[in-house]
Amino acid sequence: AGEPSMFAKCTAEFVGTFLLVLTVGCNVLGGSGVWAGVSIACVLMVAIYALGGISGANFNPAVSVTLGISQSMGGPGLDWQTVGIYSAVQSLAGVAAALCYSGLFGESFNLAPAKGFSWHQAGACELLYTFMLCFVVLNVAAAKKNVQEKNQYYGLAIGFVIIAGAYGAGAVSGGCFNPAVALGIDVSSAGLGFGWCGPYI
Repeated sequence: AGEPSMFAKCTAEFVGTFLLVLTVGCNVLGGSGVWAGVSIACVLMVAIYALGGISGANFNPAVSVTLGISQSMGGPGLDWQTVGIYSAVQSLAGVAAALCYSGLFGESFNLAPAKGFSWHQAGACELLYTFMLCFVVLNVAAAKKNVQEKNQYYGLAIGFVIIAGAYGAGAVSGGCFNPAVALGIDVSSAGLGFGWCGPYI
């Protein structure tokens, strides 16, 4: 089979990001509580396995930019044009999914640090766990050795990062680790105050 077209890649990125953000919103508004982190990690993992062969399954502008930096440094990754296209599609998918869960539940929620925590603390948590996510992606899905050996654990490893982050930092920042998630939540809750996604992006 030949290389998938850019349309196919963008469709895969849209679908995967849409499913991720929709699952985040449904868990929050549905009051899933303790299992929310596992649910979100699971949808990311299955989307990675289902769509990774088409687009690489970024579903996150931070991951796409990381892969752009990797290629610029001589490693595997994405060219900057693809990074820009992917990031735009992911952001659009995040907004579309957030509007869908808001319509489904008839309400939305704002993005903000948990009570008792500052923007600096939430931003630090987001920075650290987004770094961990991108670091794991580079090492399990983009590292030359693992690409050559065609390992099959990359989706599971990336999913576990989300579980670690959701329970580790979720109580402080809410646990986005993804600008497309943050932007989608912020746009859908514009009536509650827009512009809060800055520290999360």
